[in-house]
Amino acid sequence: MAEETNDEHYLKAATELGDTQNVVAHQPILSSNGIKVVERGVRVDSRLFERLLNHRLQVPIDESLTVEQAVTLDELRDLAEKLIDERPFYGQLAAQLSDRVTLLGAIGSIALPKPIAFRLTVARDRRGAIFGHSLQVALIALHLGIRQEFKVAELRALAAAALLQDAGMLHIDPAMLQAEHRFDAAERRQLHAHPLTSAMIVKQQPEYPQAVGRAILEHHERHDGSGYPRGLKGAEISVMGRILLLAEVVAGVLDKDIRAPERRLSLILRLNHVKFDARMSKAILRLLEQGAVDASDVEQDRRNAERLKRLDEDFGEWSQARSELVNYAAGAPTVGAFLTDRVVALERSLADAGLHPDQLKSVCLDIGDQPDALGEVAMLAREAGWQLNGIIQDVFCRFPTLESSEQPGEVAIRDWLLRLSGRLQ
Repeated sequence: MAEETNDEHYLKAATELGDTQNVVAHQPILSSNGIKVVERGVRVDSRLFERLLNHRLQVPIDESLTVEQAVTLDELRDLAEKLIDERPFYGQLAAQLSDRVTLLGAIGSIALPKPIAFRLTVARDRRGAIFGHSLQVALIALHLGIRQEFKVAELRALAAAALLQDAGMLHIDPAMLQAEHRFDAAERRQLHAHPLTSAMIVKQQPEYPQAVGRAILEHHERHDGSGYPRGLKGAEISVMGRILLLAEVVAGVLDKDIRAPERRLSLILRLNHVKFDARMSKAILRLLEQGAVDASDVEQDRRNAERLKRLDEDFGEWSQARSELVNYAAGAPTVGAFLTDRVVALERSLADAGLHPDQLKSVCLDIGDQPDALGEVAMLAREAGWQLNGIIQDVFCRFPTLESSEQPGEVAIRDWLLRLSGRLQ
């Protein structure tokens, strides 16, 4: 376990924490072969990073360190209450007094063993975006858990799962998490492994029921089997996992610095209705409808119209691309079947939302210069492009040999994917 979780990036963040507050080894830090790397009582900061990195440690580093100003349950509860009071959407989650009491009570009563408190402190002080995102996921997940009539113990477990679902992200190079970063196939495989790392961290702590680790492992699965790391479908995903995967998406969209994030979230849930639990999605959509505001922007609508013209040109090649894919898939059955299923599923979702690629030109003519309609269709088309790019990245992630394959069918698919990716830039 220590070898897998004490990697360079987490170790760097953990030791840098000691540069800003008092972090002390409360027990000797030993290498896997019993060599004492750091004495008990020594202050740990970034000056010890290289020394620690050069050893495979006997236990994970957070089991040996104490931080003076660690995250506490009271702090988690206070931060959650601040979100409810200051952010309208999160205020809607706790609009009823009973819901507010239940939400805050669950967050303020999770199991918080010292190693986990240390990890959360590293996230709070060194990776604030991860920490803030997890707290937002917890509030959304608990709202859904209450709607599912979870008992108190189940809500407490759900809160813990939400707060710790991204613990594995602390082991990823922070440069990879920048908005402008473009993942290569190897980096995407690393990203897809973080639910496994997070679940492994939690399973080390006996205070958490098995359901917590399972939900964390499932928080990037999808109902149609298009998620990761195991490609589970429907009922194969636990109820707590279904809550977590939806809450993660909701928080991720609402936290982006984009125009009308609630509107885009509504669009994503409708476009991807097969990926999420229908009852839970409806609960979120109702909240979005209640909080809807007019986000009209003349200049933005003009840009949307221009974007639609470009998308019409891009999608003009779609029929030819589909024909090519059918031919290429025959020469590489495994990769081809996976890719074809994903593309067909995307087309079906677009058709359900009223924007099948073949329909784009007629849709543009129908909506004319209606600003709201233009904005919605442009946003939907943009989301379709992101979805398609995600499929491309997923293929390279799931079939790593595709990058270097010399098998004619796989070469053809690889070239087709790269051409398509270039058009989506």
